[in-house]
Amino acid sequence: MVDVAELAPFELLHDLPAADLERLAAGASARHLDPGEPLFNAGEPAASMFGVRAGEIALRASAGERSTIVMTARSGELLGWSALREDARWLTTGRAVGSADVVIVPVETVLGLLGSGSDAARVLIRRLFGLAAAHLDETQAQLLRPGHEGPITGG
Repeated sequence: MVDVAELAPFELLHDLPAADLERLAAGASARHLDPGEPLFNAGEPAASMFGVRAGEIALRASAGERSTIVMTARSGELLGWSALREDARWLTTGRAVGSADVVIVPVETVLGLLGSGSDAARVLIRRLFGLAAAHLDETQAQLLRPGHEGPITGG
């Protein structure tokens, strides 16, 4: 079980009403990862979002023989928001960099809040779209950088 106080510090969840945080916390759990241990693997069904309580989680995308780290989530950050997609599968592999502690929130619990129509749901929807838009902006900036063609790591 996860306490509401453990969810409140995450950027996407900050200042949401206590009742909504309680709703998320009720279905949440905690997990410790040893160095190098995978949190999720590319291609597997994606059914949870994760909050990094301590440590770091590196996300690595692979295509054929090539792979690259596309993001490192640090303490206080949420990841796995792409699990909100229909028939979602992980696009990357998330692996602990050193030891890490995460909060696991089932995507169905998040979808329940998002579908509630509450003010908090509208705030969270806007924050999630803002996060997606920021990743698109980062990707576009990389694509438009003259003479710096290479791996896309913004999203």
